[in-house]
Amino acid sequence: MSLAQRRPRHQNRQLPQRFRDVLPQPPPTVPAQVCQLPLQSVGCVVRHQDHPAVPVRSVFRTPPNIFGLVCQYFSATPPSHDPEEYVTTMDLSFIPMAPQEDLPISSSDTLYHPYRNRSSFQLGDWYWNQGLQKSQASYTKLLEIMSASDFNAADVSSTHWKNINSILGANEYDEGDKDEWHDEDTGWKRTPVSIKVPFSRTMEIPGPWVYEAAHLYHRSLVAVLQEKLSNSRDNKLFHYEPYQLRWNPEHLDAEVSIHGDLYTSPVFHEAHMELQESVGEPGCDLPRVVVGIMLWSDATQLTSFGNAKLWPTYMYFGNESKYRRCKPLCNLSNHVAYFETVCLANALLLYLTDYHAA
Repeated sequence: MSLAQRRPRHQNRQLPQRFRDVLPQPPPTVPAQVCQLPLQSVGCVVRHQDHPAVPVRSVFRTPPNIFGLVCQYFSATPPSHDPEEYVTTMDLSFIPMAPQEDLPISSSDTLYHPYRNRSSFQLGDWYWNQGLQKSQASYTKLLEIMSASDFNAADVSSTHWKNINSILGANEYDEGDKDEWHDEDTGWKRTPVSIKVPFSRTMEIPGPWVYEAAHLYHRSLVAVLQEKLSNSRDNKLFHYEPYQLRWNPEHLDAEVSIHGDLYTSPVFHEAHMELQESVGEPGCDLPRVVVGIMLWSDATQLTSFGNAKLWPTYMYFGNESKYRRCKPLCNLSNHVAYFETVCLANALLLYLTDYHAA
């Protein structure tokens, strides 16, 4: 018998550990009964212990997950809202996923608006989205569309292409005196930005002159937060109470703090503790939480030709997982402001015009 035939056969043969793929798992959830420990056992001291409004706090620890991670909360009672309970594997994966909530479609006409039917929509999509210069590949794509079983030439012949192209290229704010930034639904506001230009005392009219340089388009941060928490799914995955993520490996003698999200950082925890220990509003027994705001901005080119650009400001919430913030389909980015760039040539021209007029 050969060597392969003489080798004993094992029923439960496993792959080597370096070839095993362990699926990601969220941090452990808070069970109904958690382990309660005194603060001294974890080396934490409550500040302002003589303050009568500050309750005696304890430490609650969750059971470890498959990776040995433990959530450690510093509160008098276990948190009533645990976002990790609703986390799925798709929330931790970088694989593209479909939107969680699909908007209902009232009728079949809205599927291809402003096109009236599927056949005309397919031709319009081929014309606009298959490149400016048609190639042999785009010609083949056109033949596939026209030879499909669901393609109807009669629907295409009755389509008003000029009207559809006008609708696609029109802006609803181009007609009349509508201002898109003052829409009540979006909550945008416009605030003029003024600058002071100093004039020498030897001038006919000395002193600083105020000029309106640009406009700042912005939204209320409180309104954005209210809109965020009114969304049922975002509210479920919103971390109101921070915790420490701990790891106790077998080869180490002590636990290790794991840092990954803002709501597990020491700064976020200190801000939360300071808020809980402060004097609250009279007659208000609602929970007090910290909302972490993360701002980011970069220039955006507005046209294919030219130098027209805008500086949008985006706001993210640090109370949400970084695995969801990095996914565009989660729609966790909020536009809160737009900055205009001031042209120095126009400012100088305005300055000289007013100077000669004076």
